[in-house]
Amino acid sequence: MSRKNPFLGLGLTSPATSFSRRPFGNLSPNVWARLSSADEDTKDGAVPTLTNNDLTASPSSGTWHHGRSTLGFRTGKWYWEITPVGNPFIGVERTAENIDRVNFNAGTTDGLATRDGRVWSGGTQVITSQPDWSNNDTVGFAFDADIGRMDIYINGVFAYGYTSTISSAEFKKPSYSVIISGSAWIVTFNFGEFGFDQTAPVGYKAVNTANGATSV
Repeated sequence: MSRKNPFLGLGLTSPATSFSRRPFGNLSPNVWARLSSADEDTKDGAVPTLTNNDLTASPSSGTWHHGRSTLGFRTGKWYWEITPVGNPFIGVERTAENIDRVNFNAGTTDGLATRDGRVWSGGTQVITSQPDWSNNDTVGFAFDADIGRMDIYINGVFAYGYTSTISSAEFKKPSYSVIISGSAWIVTFNFGEFGFDQTAPVGYKAVNTANGATSV
């Protein structure tokens, strides 16, 4: 059985930086991103259910359930992976955006959202007819926060990308929306704590505090 390389594509400089324990008393532990139970949609009772150590989000109804990660960033190049079931939204958005809204791609957002080969930026569809993922594919999400650029990879192969107007001055977090539409559309995130399934693009880092990600 093959095993993931725990340092693959994490942007870490040494094995020691990957561990959560304190090797010395004056060093802070490395904290990895999770999905946040404190940064979830509460509109119409559409609160995502988090499981799998807060890495999987599931819906409870036919209304979009939104959520974000615990950690985010203003600048830098970041990479994470999502294993979807169905056609949930995945994206990145500024935390100043009201998360209690009906649709991820609502007209008030300046964030990025993508699903079924389409991209929305600022609530407007800007790309369509791109390659779509299938259930349990590995979707790589590479985001260059310096220029607002999103690149999507499906099972390690580049699929599509888009450069948005999201400012590097704004604090942003990985985001998602799930719903029951015939069946439950679910997302499972991999922020790289135990290695990525695919190789991150050169220069992109995992979302953790050792790499500079913060909660606010």
